[in-house]
Amino acid sequence: MPMTISRILELYARSGRSLEDMGLKEAALDLSEAGQALDLFAGQKWLLLGGDVYRATSDGRSLEPTYDNWFYEGNNVDEGISAARDFLHSLRDRSLFVVFVVTGRTLPP
Repeated sequence: MPMTISRILELYARSGRSLEDMGLKEAALDLSEAGQALDLFAGQKWLLLGGDVYRATSDGRSLEPTYDNWFYEGNNVDEGISAARDFLHSLRDRSLFVVFVVTGRTLPP
């Protein structure tokens, strides 16, 4: 397994918050960890297709969607990562969480 994939798995194991209580087999990362994830995705040349934003519920035990989402319809890895960085930097509430939608390959034009 390439080193970068190991680091991605480690990041999610250490910092990911499960969304299984919402019926989703996904994990969300705190915005403070999102930049590191984007760097790792870029290192793997994974195409980032978009993402969903969540916030902690008032009791802090689970996450709920904010409906602040973004998508990228191109097929350029660097542009997809740049679009994600721009969107995440635009969020005013820094205590949010994000789920990334990635593919392990570049899509055909």
